[in-house]
Amino acid sequence: STSNIFPSSHPSTSVPGALGRVVIIDVHGAADMNIDESDFITELKNGMSQQIDDYLYSGQLSQPVLLAFQCATAKSATLDEIIGKEILDYGLRDGVTRGAAQANHDDASFIPSRHIKVDGAMIQTIESPGQSHFDTSSVIVFDNILDDSLRRRLLNVVKGYPEDATDDIFWDDVKDGPNPDRWMRGGLMDVVDSKSDEEEDGPCWGLSDDAVMDICFNDHKAINEFEAKLGQLFEDFIVTTLPEAVLGDCVSPITANAPCHGDSFDFHIDADPMQVPPSPWADVFGRYPNRSKEKPRFVSVLLYLNNDWAEEWGAPTKFLDPPTQECYEVFPQPGRCVIMDQDISHTVVAPRKEAGKRPRYSMVWKLILHPKKAGQDMTDLSCGREKLWPEPQLLGSAIQQEL
Repeated sequence: STSNIFPSSHPSTSVPGALGRVVIIDVHGAADMNIDESDFITELKNGMSQQIDDYLYSGQLSQPVLLAFQCATAKSATLDEIIGKEILDYGLRDGVTRGAAQANHDDASFIPSRHIKVDGAMIQTIESPGQSHFDTSSVIVFDNILDDSLRRRLLNVVKGYPEDATDDIFWDDVKDGPNPDRWMRGGLMDVVDSKSDEEEDGPCWGLSDDAVMDICFNDHKAINEFEAKLGQLFEDFIVTTLPEAVLGDCVSPITANAPCHGDSFDFHIDADPMQVPPSPWADVFGRYPNRSKEKPRFVSVLLYLNNDWAEEWGAPTKFLDPPTQECYEVFPQPGRCVIMDQDISHTVVAPRKEAGKRPRYSMVWKLILHPKKAGQDMTDLSCGREKLWPEPQLLGSAIQQEL
């Protein structure tokens, strides 16, 4: 039996951005009925969670609810303790950059060469119900954040080579394309609705399952070094990779791409916190527009890794402004870094015929930037360097911001 159901709907004081909708359920009577209490709580939680999910899908509930079960004889947990335990249990806020050295604000490597704003629209202001504000998504291009040594080492990690390898002694990908020992057709499945079905030109090259596990979970000094740079770049935030509890194990927090001539791609978004499925993440942080005040911001980081890439080989990343159908293209350059909001519509473009069989290698981090303080503005990624950053270029519907 259950008793003492206490709803709570105020923000957590210790975790900025947490939704704070918690139902605490005291459980008693299982032992009297000779029922294992742990099994009983698990069964009860699964049943109630499914009912809440049904309410969400039907529109009877607007936001998820975090369920907390405790024995009636146990000491009552506080709201912060309940939310904190859920965050720890599912790794929802595990920073990747603890211990990173403080950044020099004048460091030119943290100054972008371009900042593009797209997809302008009026959206709801979550902290002021009934109000709205104008919002845009960002694409930010950095051309000096990677030195050539780190770029080469990351390329070796992607290829499965020792980091200090200096030559492609294992496989000639210029002549033969991606190494099938590391890459597989149909392996590029890094968003929830990815499909492995063959298209007209065949499925695209992506890392094998073993290779994805390698770059995500094995210790690579080059990856650690770059993630330390991300911590310096985004020093006003807690930088985390995408936890499995957000979208499931179908989307890895780090991946790599190797598009070749003849491959075919569609526009897609990486993720949108407004559309996350029922999950521990949604229970804690809710659903909200990306870039909302005090809410974790979903961004992706794209690195171009080839040793050289000629302009005539093409293969840009193309960004779409849906209201106007205008596009913006960012072309590959060795070591170029592109940071984008995950709710931007974008696509890979396959290399041109002139590229031959050579792949255009890139590496992608799916990040979540958590606020460090209550009420934090999540729209500004410059972290105190705004006077050094270029003026944003406004594309399509984003131009309304100036009107």
